[in-house]
Amino acid sequence: MKDSEIAALITLLDDDDQEVVSHVWSKIKSLGPSIVPILENSWNPDFNLTQSERLEELIHEIQFDSLLNEIDTWLNSPTQDLLRGYFLISKYFFPELDSTIIENKISKIRQRIWIELSNNQTPFEQIQIFNQVLYQQLAFKGDIEAAENTDFCINHILETKRGNPVSLGLFYIILAQSLQLPIYGVCLKSYFILAFCKSNHLVFSNEEQLLNDVLFYLNPFQSGVIFSKTQIDDYLKRIGADNDIANYAPADTLTVLKELLSYIIYVNQQNPKSDARIVLEIGAILKKIG
Repeated sequence: MKDSEIAALITLLDDDDQEVVSHVWSKIKSLGPSIVPILENSWNPDFNLTQSERLEELIHEIQFDSLLNEIDTWLNSPTQDLLRGYFLISKYFFPELDSTIIENKISKIRQRIWIELSNNQTPFEQIQIFNQVLYQQLAFKGDIEAAENTDFCINHILETKRGNPVSLGLFYIILAQSLQLPIYGVCLKSYFILAFCKSNHLVFSNEEQLLNDVLFYLNPFQSGVIFSKTQIDDYLKRIGADNDIANYAPADTLTVLKELLSYIIYVNQQNPKSDARIVLEIGAILKKIG
């Protein structure tokens, strides 16, 4: 479609006839994500508020539909890469997010840790070194105030070096697994922890075996401190929760990403000023993954 034709369609977005607006909306939307830069350049609330408000909605709708298609592609891939899945969820809040920039930043951090590791080290020694580089040398840190939507995004962690239990936990897993360290997420009740396992090839359908695969647990929010199953027992008893196996067993990629999405929904439901659309759309992503 010619630029002049697109411009003509955009001018009709402020039409009083809703049937006209609906037709124009569908026509522009059918052009796909490539049309977004042109729509953004046409946005001018000082000139035409109604048109600009509708442009904002249209841009968001196009980007969200495009994101759902990307998630479908990721779900249908042979293996659901955690970094890619986390990137796509973060992209909901940052539609212009560049995966190459994210991957390059993570690669540099990975290199810093890799230099210090060797196959001769015990799992305990490897984690001590991993934690020393990540938390002491690079100054990543758990932040109790990190509860805004952006705080859950991987680009925010890389930029601020701050995160909440689940966002920092996912970041830790991505780094560890890129170094062939068998670390997985554990969806502990009202918290998120990690497990260092005996193997990088877990059978997630066998829950009992998963428990036997765990060597020890880690708290990514508290500088990767190591703890045991007994401490999980004490925690569950203290909060009055059942000793469900999910509180102890390593979880697969889709499960930990569903945990992330559930946290985001919970935070927005607790905030009366939150946009209700976020809960609905993050819920749609959660349903698609689950």
